[in-house]
Amino acid sequence: MGRDNILWEKHRIYLPEMRQRAVHRCKHCKFFVQIQGKQEVRTGCLKNIKAYYGLGKRVPGVIPIMEVIKRVGLEGLEECLKNNNPEAQSCGKFQLKAKNQ
Repeated sequence: MGRDNILWEKHRIYLPEMRQRAVHRCKHCKFFVQIQGKQEVRTGCLKNIKAYYGLGKRVPGVIPIMEVIKRVGLEGLEECLKNNNPEAQSCGKFQLKAKNQ
């Protein structure tokens, strides 16, 4: 049986915690938000900001760029903006967005 066998590929087994990651995209994650600067709005991921990932603060839909810089600095901002593809497969820190957002 080769890897080109379609039936073989459709019978993959996912662990329960991995299935959610496999079927969702970044745009479904609560940490994927809009980061608003002075002149433009870009999407990014807040998974590396401890206050939001630890759920100490509610994750907003739009966050000011100065808030991100204040919490993680310019290097952290670059890291947040690097992960900005809404169609990318979600990562291990994925959490589903609430329905009302």
